[in-house]
Amino acid sequence: MKLLKKLKNNIRNPIFLKFLPDGNQFLGHMPKLKKTKISIKGSNNILFCEENVIIENSSVVFNANNSLIYLCSGKHRYDISIYNNSVFYVGKNNYFNPFGSKVKIIISEGKNILIGNNNLFSFNIFIRTADPHLIYDVTSHKRLNLSKSVYIGDHIWIGQDTTILKGTQIYSGSIIGTKSLVTNKIIPSNETWGGNPAKILKRNTFWEGSCVHSWNEELTEKRIIYPSDQYIYNIDGSNILYEEIEYKLQSLLYANDKLLYLQNIRQDKNRFCKK
Repeated sequence: MKLLKKLKNNIRNPIFLKFLPDGNQFLGHMPKLKKTKISIKGSNNILFCEENVIIENSSVVFNANNSLIYLCSGKHRYDISIYNNSVFYVGKNNYFNPFGSKVKIIISEGKNILIGNNNLFSFNIFIRTADPHLIYDVTSHKRLNLSKSVYIGDHIWIGQDTTILKGTQIYSGSIIGTKSLVTNKIIPSNETWGGNPAKILKRNTFWEGSCVHSWNEELTEKRIIYPSDQYIYNIDGSNILYEEIEYKLQSLLYANDKLLYLQNIRQDKNRFCKK
C-alpha cells in the first residue's frame, strides 16, 4: 500500500492506473502515455478515458479531492492542475501545438473547464478559473473576484500567447487572435475577437485548418472561396447553453455522477451555438 501511494504521485506507466488507492478511480480505456506524468494527491478523484486517448509530453495533476478529468479520443498535450470538486472535460480530436510552450490549465475553487471537439490550440496558452488571490471592496469588504468556470465549444481557433480567464464562454466556430486576454466574456459563434482586453473584431467569420506555409499562387487562388457551410453554426433544436451544463455540474455532488452526465452530452454540430 505504501508503494501504491508513492506511485500515485508519479505514474508514468498506465498499468498503475488500475491500482489507485484512497478511493481514486481510473475508468474507461487505457490511455497511451508518452513522456507524461500523472499525479493524484487527493482522494475520490476519477480519470476517465475514451478509446484511443494519447497523452503526450504532459503533466496531469489532481491536487485535491472529488474531481473528474474526462478525456475523449485524440492526442492530448497540456499541463493540467485540478483542485477540489472540479471537472476538466476535453472533447474529440483537438489539436494542441507540439512546438513551444504547452497549454497551461489550472482549475480551482470547485469550478470547471469544458473544451469541445476539433479545436486548434496554438502554443503558450493559459486557461484558468481563478485569479487566484482574493480582492475585496474597500467599503463593503465583499469579495469581488469569485472564481468562474470556462467553456470552449467546438471548432475554435485560439492563437499563440493567449490567456483565457474565469467566466469566459466561447461558442463554436469562433477565433481568438494572438496575444489576446479574454476574461469573463461571452463570445458568440462565428466571431473573431482579439486584443488585451479582448474585444470583437469581426462578426460572421469562420476558419478552416489548412496550413498555408508552403502554398504557391495557384493554391492560394484556388482557396479564395470556401466551397461549403460546414463551419457555420446556427441556432436549432440541438443547442445547449453553457449555463445549463454549469448548473448541472454544480448541482451534482460526486465525480461519478458528473461523469454519467457528461457521457450524455449531445454531439450535434450546433450544440454549442450562440448568436
